[in-house]
Formats: sequence, C-alpha cells, structure tokens
Amino acid sequence: MTITEKYKIYRKTGTELNHKIIDACLEREVLMKSARLLGILHGDTLIFDSEDETSVLMDFTLNEYKVNSRNTIEVYREKIGWQSEIEKDILDALLSSYTSLFRITSISEVENTLILYDILNEKDRIKLIDIALSESAIPGLLLFIRLVSFKDFSMTSGISFVFPGNLEKYLVKRYRKLSKKVKSDSESIKRFVSFFRLNKTDGIEVRYE
Repeated sequence: MTITEKYKIYRKTGTELNHKIIDACLEREVLMKSARLLGILHGDTLIFDSEDETSVLMDFTLNEYKVNSRNTIEVYREKIGWQSEIEKDILDALLSSYTSLFRITSISEVENTLILYDILNEKDRIKLIDIALSESAIPGLLLFIRLVSFKDFSMTSGISFVFPGNLEKYLVKRYRKLSKKVKSDSESIKRFVSFFRLNKTDGIEVRYE
C-alpha cells in the first residue's frame, strides 16, 4: 500500500470517526461556548459567514475546548474507545496534534505532498499529505492548519486557512496582538481564534474536503 492510499483510508475513517464523536460526546454547552469564543454566537443563535465555518466550529469544539482539562476527543477515547487500529491511531494523533502557521516551501503533485516550514515554532521540512492542497496550492502560500501526525505521514484535520505569502510578518504581528484579547488561558485557543479572525479579513477562500 502506498502512503497516498493509506492517507485516503485514514482520511475517510477520520471523517466517519468525527461524526461518531459528535453524536456520542459533543455537549451543546461546549458547542455554544466554543461558538462564543469564535464570535459566531449571537444571543442563542449560531451565525456563519459561510458553510465552511461549520467545519471550523466542529474542529475547534472537538479539539480545543476543554472541560476538566479534557477535550471532546479525549472524552470519546475514554468513554467509547475505538473500533479499529486505524481509529485508535487517529484518536492518538488528534490528541497530540497542534495548530500553527506554516509556509509551503515546495509541492509534489505526483506524491500529493507539501513540504512546510512551521513559522511559529521554527520547524523545517514538515511533510504533509493533502491531495486537494497539493493540486491547488503554490509554494510561498501560508497555511494555518491543525497538523495531525502519524508514524509515516502527516495530514491536516480537514480545515485550513490560506493566506498570501507576502503577509507573513503582518500575520505574526497581528496574531500576537489579537491573542491578548481572546478570553482564555489556553494559548492554543488564543491561536485558533486569532487566525480564524485573520482568515476573515486577510484569508484566501478555500473549500474543505
């Protein structure tokens, strides 16, 4: 099995697992508090600027918002567990995943891979498999993604905020200012909320898988 074939299986299983987690463990209160942090809750109503923002809200809610120091992924893993080794792999990888702003340094359409530089953590040569991005992105673009890493490849959690490459210094500076205004003690939450807001003002529109 090639890495790309394995990626497709993990992507499909991950999408199905997401639905299982939402159905089994997502609490309305957690969803609403997450939406309020992102600024898409008005009164008791969720208001999205685009259909894709529902995917963003779910990613944030499942991975970022914690109750008693556990996010919804962790609650599901402890309460429900997994039905296959691939599901276990995905749950473990999600629990060790992280978000950052990355610069695309090169792309291989043949291998469906992108080589990334992690700007916020100054890490080089990160190899990401993503069929859609490898076919549509260009070197120099900036990506805010959740990096989900496995033994022999890495992928996104399914969402990405894309920015022009010439905004790198501006984005880092704005992120540092915006993060101070986010009402949370979690640096990860501050980072996600800040780049969600920056995506609204400076992002390039993309379609999620």
